[in-house]
Amino acid sequence: MDTQGHGILEQMNKDIQIEISKDRMVAQVCLKTTDASASYSYEEVIAALKQAGVKMGIDNDVIHLMVEQKRYNVFIKVAEGKPVENGIDGSYKLFFDAEIDGKPQIREDGSVDYYNIKLFEMVSKGDKLAQYTPPTKGVFGYDVFGKLLTPKPGKPKSPLHGKGFITSDDGNTYIADLDGKVEYRNTDLNVINMLQINGDVDVTVGNIEFNGDVNISGNVISGVSIRAMGNIYIGGYVEGATVYSDKDIVFQKGVNGKGVAKIEAKGTISARFLENAMVSAKGDINSDYILNSTVVSDGKVTVSGSKGSIQGGDITGVMGVEAYVIGNDSYAPTMIHVGPTKALRKDYADLIMKLKEIGSQIDMYDQALQKFNKIRQSMPENFDQATYTKIFQSKIIKSSERRKYENEGKMLYDLIRESGKAMVRVSKLLYPGSKLLIDGKPYELETELSHIQVRKFNDTIVVRDYDE
Repeated sequence: MDTQGHGILEQMNKDIQIEISKDRMVAQVCLKTTDASASYSYEEVIAALKQAGVKMGIDNDVIHLMVEQKRYNVFIKVAEGKPVENGIDGSYKLFFDAEIDGKPQIREDGSVDYYNIKLFEMVSKGDKLAQYTPPTKGVFGYDVFGKLLTPKPGKPKSPLHGKGFITSDDGNTYIADLDGKVEYRNTDLNVINMLQINGDVDVTVGNIEFNGDVNISGNVISGVSIRAMGNIYIGGYVEGATVYSDKDIVFQKGVNGKGVAKIEAKGTISARFLENAMVSAKGDINSDYILNSTVVSDGKVTVSGSKGSIQGGDITGVMGVEAYVIGNDSYAPTMIHVGPTKALRKDYADLIMKLKEIGSQIDMYDQALQKFNKIRQSMPENFDQATYTKIFQSKIIKSSERRKYENEGKMLYDLIRESGKAMVRVSKLLYPGSKLLIDGKPYELETELSHIQVRKFNDTIVVRDYDE
């Protein structure tokens, strides 16, 4: 602490010393003397504090006590400022589970629990969704010299945006305006219609097309088609049906497609089992086992669990394939592809050609616009504003289209590049009869292999053990 001032009394051997903390929030007094019979008065201490500039937060009871008890030659706190209290930022309290990731839990044996997946949170019309607490301004403080300390006010939160809810008159309470699934991310809050079917979907129910999520508690029988722009959740079994989603598909049980089922998702697909079906996903595909199916994933195919196996069929995992067992002791023909597919490379090549075509069209528009600008400068009476505007708008549309294809091209390029590192990993057994195609390079087994990973390195197939 720094000494800011002290009062020297006329009485011999008496000295009041005052120390002020560096932050000016605490003042201490020391009654100095070498004469045990000396005495101080309350008024003397107050006068010394006033002379040092201390005028706020003074504890009069402490001063009276120290002079009455003759507490000499020791510093005692006699004044303390009030700390400033900064404001509290605005905040939202949510009345639903916002942390749902839709991912199944992994059991101790490595298998996947598809029974207890929570994909969404349902709400009813009138349910309170969120409550906003506005920021506080904070509380002013002061130091022992009486300087006012200004608080930093809390920051407000942006209002929640979205659909399917209403707000209270003060705008702080958000209430569901319909029955449906609630979604929340950052400042986006939405209550979305969900098609709920309690029971089986068969020919009596008919085909389903829905602009949202579909939740089916029962089975999906052969011959029907389900198409949704949202997620699809099926609690029972799926037979020879068509199931398409613009997002994710989760089968709580599994698919026995009878050789005709077609399952397609732009997101991920999860199932306990996939049998005799054609399955494709832009994201990952996860299952406990796959039997005699054609499976294509632009992500990774993972068959988990102590009994998880791929037997028969044709499996493509652009970013890799992982399984406990591939093939069986009957040497069932099983084809495994990893790395960029011919279809991906063709899509990329087609996209590059499309970009060149669009670039040529934009160049043509630029040339036309340049000619119009010259006419406007040299012969304004011949300038055709309507045609100029039409060409200019066409250029804007094509430029927007080019940006879209450029973004798609980057995603495809990154996918092709990263998938070149893809590998096949087998925890237990890889049986003969299985054929691996690693980034286009074949590898066929002659003997059983265990606990291995297979990848391509410098145009050579490398097989080695791996640590789990």
